[in-house]
Amino acid sequence: MVNQFLTAKEIQRDAGDITPRTFADYLATSKLIVDSFGKDRLVIDLAADDFEQLRKSLSKTRNPTTLGNEIQRIRVAFKYAYDAGLIEHPIRFGPTFKRPAKRILRALRQKKGPMMFESKELRQIIDAADQPLKAMILLGVNCGFGNNDCGTLRLSVLDLKSGWVDYPRPKTAIQRRCPLWPETIKAIQVSHDTRPKAKLPEHEHLVFITKYGQP
Repeated sequence: MVNQFLTAKEIQRDAGDITPRTFADYLATSKLIVDSFGKDRLVIDLAADDFEQLRKSLSKTRNPTTLGNEIQRIRVAFKYAYDAGLIEHPIRFGPTFKRPAKRILRALRQKKGPMMFESKELRQIIDAADQPLKAMILLGVNCGFGNNDCGTLRLSVLDLKSGWVDYPRPKTAIQRRCPLWPETIKAIQVSHDTRPKAKLPEHEHLVFITKYGQP
């Protein structure tokens, strides 16, 4: 089951429907399913008590957020089995094999407290950062860009003369247009001027390249 599931996810990854990171998560979840239930276990033999024990085991090593994500991926894998005609009936997960309650997730966030930097802290971080990290941090503060945004940012979406970046979200393709601060523009220009040469021609269009010439 997991082999066919992963083949389907590979096709989605290669088509750009899911990110490599998402595929890696599904791969890890597939290994977890096999390790937990056994390589030769019949899918139709699984019952609610099997998933109850699995959830109990997972909850010992995962916080509520990661536990919920893992449970969701497991359910996706078994739903694929039914939708693809590998099994005749949907799997019965039982009443407890579900994400943690929202109140538990809210309590976890409240316990962590506000996850944010104040202006003074941000200035210290920016002043201490070398290129290209300085440009990435400024894009994060200025435009709300995350790791994947910076890693896949293309030169063609930047208009440094007028000071705009027009870049859809890589995962959802939702359009974003953001005015760039003067310090962000300067940092991007400095980063690009000192950027290593891309190892492969297809990566030459990226704003950021590692010292090894890779994305």
